[in-house]
Amino acid sequence: MIKELQKLGLGKYESQIYLALLKLGESPAKPIIEETNLHRQIIYDALDKLIAKGFVSYVLQANRKYFKASSPKKFIELFDEQEKELEEKKSEFDKLLPKLEKLNVSSVDEQGATTYKGEKGIRALLDDMIEDSKEEILTIGASQIEAESFQKQLNINLPRFHNFREKQRQSLKILLSEKMKKRAKEIDKQKYTSVKLLSEEFTSNMSTNIYGDKVSIILWGSQPFGILINSKEIAVAQKKYFDLLWKAGKKLN
Repeated sequence: MIKELQKLGLGKYESQIYLALLKLGESPAKPIIEETNLHRQIIYDALDKLIAKGFVSYVLQANRKYFKASSPKKFIELFDEQEKELEEKKSEFDKLLPKLEKLNVSSVDEQGATTYKGEKGIRALLDDMIEDSKEEILTIGASQIEAESFQKQLNINLPRFHNFREKQRQSLKILLSEKMKKRAKEIDKQKYTSVKLLSEEFTSNMSTNIYGDKVSIILWGSQPFGILINSKEIAVAQKKYFDLLWKAGKKLN
């Protein structure tokens, strides 16, 4: 039970002495020493701390201190005090947060790139598109090779990807090679989805996805490989490139 009391906020020796006093009732120091086998000085130091916390009280009888453990319900009072203190700290932090964010240069334009490999890595990239942002997804690429890889490796995840996207009404614009016309018609049937075709020159085993301040690039092959770039500047540049291709793309017949 000592470990449990330690988790609740008492020290090791404080826990031992508190438990001993619960058993002993009102008691001078000597019986506590005998019950715990602790050094006299450790006993008195721990008693002082317990008294300060309100878990032990004492009375003087013939110039001798008799100690008594407070009710275990004292812990509830302690938790209430800690909760109140935490709320006060949170309130103060809420006031301070805007000032701290102004000082944090890295938060203004935080950039970075992360690589992902294999099926789990590509699943993580797909999840990031729908879980990290509800902004429109712009996709360039998707060849026959990629479509086959999606079907074989991510068949379980793709329905989840589109279902989740549709539930939160997250739109998807996708540019496909004319070689993928059949696949394009299937995708175009999904809600909040627009598809256009590019010439066969754009056939590739690489796809680029732009959303929010992020760009993910997936290279398909025997071992799928992805890169997630977190950069507002790169995302803006890729969106401009996408818009140019979108204007040049052909609508489905």
